[in-house]
This record gives sequence, C-alpha cells and structure tokens, in this order.
Amino acid sequence: MNTGNKKLSVKSIVLRTINIVLVAGLGIFLVYYLLSRINISDLKSAFLGVYIPSLVIGLALMFSMDFFKAIRQNLLLGKDRIRFGDMFLVSLIRNAFNMVLPARTGELSYIYALKRKFKVPVGIGASTLAIGLIFDLIIVFSMIIISIIIVGINRYEISSANIIIIAISLLAVTFALLFFLSKIVLAFIRIFEGLLGKYEKLKNKKSFVYVHEKLIEINESIIVIRKRRIYWKVYLLSAMTRILKFTSYYFLIHATMYPMGYTFAELPFWIIFLATVAAELSAVLPTHAIAGFGTYEGAFALAFIALGFSEEISIIVGFNYHIINLLGTILLGIVAIVLISLPFYKTRVPGLSGTE
Repeated sequence: MNTGNKKLSVKSIVLRTINIVLVAGLGIFLVYYLLSRINISDLKSAFLGVYIPSLVIGLALMFSMDFFKAIRQNLLLGKDRIRFGDMFLVSLIRNAFNMVLPARTGELSYIYALKRKFKVPVGIGASTLAIGLIFDLIIVFSMIIISIIIVGINRYEISSANIIIIAISLLAVTFALLFFLSKIVLAFIRIFEGLLGKYEKLKNKKSFVYVHEKLIEINESIIVIRKRRIYWKVYLLSAMTRILKFTSYYFLIHATMYPMGYTFAELPFWIIFLATVAAELSAVLPTHAIAGFGTYEGAFALAFIALGFSEEISIIVGFNYHIINLLGTILLGIVAIVLISLPFYKTRVPGLSGTE
C-alpha cells in the first residue's frame, strides 16, 4: 500500500470513528433528554401493563409481514434459486440488522446472507433488494399522501369532492411511476453516462461508477420481471408487507394506550401511521443512533405531539412500542441466524443463471 492510500485509509477510519461517536452521543443525549421529561415509573408501568390481546395481534402481524416479504423476494430472485423457507430466514435476519444499524445499512445483510449461504451473486442480490426497496418507497409515499388527506379532512374544511380528485390523481401518479419505472431508471442511466462522457475524472470515482453499474443491473432486472409477468404481483406483495407492517405498529401502540383509556375510536389508523412513518424515516438518516434509541423515539414523539397528543404520552408510547418492536425483531433475527448457521442446515445450490 502506497503512502497516499495509507493516508486515505487513516482519514476514512478517523471520519468513521468521529461519526460513530457523534451518532452514539446524539442517541445518549436524546434518551436522557426524553426520559427527563417523563416519570420513569410511568414508563415502566406502561411497559408492564400493555394490553395483551393487541400486543399479540401486533406481533403476529409483524411476523406475518415477513412471509409476504419472503414471497416477494423469492419471486424476484427466482423460485428455483432458493427455497421459500431460506428466504424467510434471510428476511428475518435483514429486519434485525435494519433495526440496529444506521441509515438502513442493515439492508446489506440481505445481500451478504444470500451470497455467503446460498451462493447468489452479489449483483443479483443487490438488484432484487433495490427493486423491492423502490416498490416499498412508492407505496409508503402513497400511504403518506393518503393519510395527510384523510387527517386533513377531519381537521380542516375541505370538500369531499376535492379530496377524491386529489386521491385519484395521486394514485394515478403512483401507478404511472410503477408503469414507467424502467424508463425512469433508464433516464438516470443516461444522465450518469452523459456525466461520465463529459467529465473524465468521474471515471475514477468508484462510488459514481458503482451507482451507474447498479442502475444498469436494476433496469435489467425490471425488464426481466416484466417479461416473467410478475411485476404487479411484486407490487401487490409490496403493498401487503407495508400494510401489515404499519398495522402491526398500530396494534402495538394500541396495546400501550388502551390501559391509558384510549379506545380504537380515539386512535385513528392514519394518525398513528403518520407518527410511526415519521419514526421510520428517522431510521434512514445517518443520525440514526445504535438500535435507534433516542432518535427513533424523538421523531415519533415530535410527530405524535404535532398530531394532538401530550408530550408525556408521546414519549412513553414512543419508547414502549419501539422497545417491543426492537425486542421482537432482534429475537427473531437471532433465531434465524442460529438456524441458518447450523451445520446440518441444508441449502439448495443454485443451478440456474440470471434471475430465472
């Protein structure tokens, strides 16, 4: 290794260390600040006194979400490449790492597990992961817009006719994005190629070239899944996973708030959705602390307060449902890692090429 590379390596390590320290520090500060705003005994009582029926339903929905996610990723990958049970375990592992690592870097565990255990090429793993994430983002975006509209109807004087027109228009935009997804990705590829042709120095930027190559792989995969006539199946499965995910959150929050006197009627789904999606979006940021402690609860509490709940209830509910979600997800992930690592665990050796 030459001197220049050594300097870059040391600089990279220093920057990463500083980032870890800052993120960890932010998380610790936010946990301390949020806990200082409430009575710890109230938090403990809320955690131990959760409404069991809603808790069970929430955990069951969370678990069932992974079935649909596994079906979708298995469909994208090609059913003959690995078994459904294998993909289900990979999904559980992916969820666990996502809960702990910042900025959704836990998604990479999906690619690693497929490569290490099932010999799936990194390119195929990355492209199928990216396609799934794109579908998820489009669906969550649609849900956010719909929730804002529905919540707005209840709080502001807006005619139903206008709301219906806006909702239909947004759904049309969503379907258009999905229908023209290949062309949209191709447009980005053309932009990257134009920049590479215009600026010679960009060819030496590994990150820039890597993104360009991945966009090409993603577009090729989109074309393949269209030819296989599974495009809309993937969409429906993605919609089901998102609906189950946020419905599970709804029941976990109801499990905490029911003992406080809140009924289903007093907890509209779309209001709870807006608060939980705000917390989920915080997990995408580089500021996402270890396991999300502090940053996740902070984002949830801010949204919940803005939606009309008291500060104390918002913080208690944020900690409660996050801890329950975290424990459940990590426990399932550990079980999946143990199972997949057992010496007698048999895997199917991929005998096909491509995504078929």
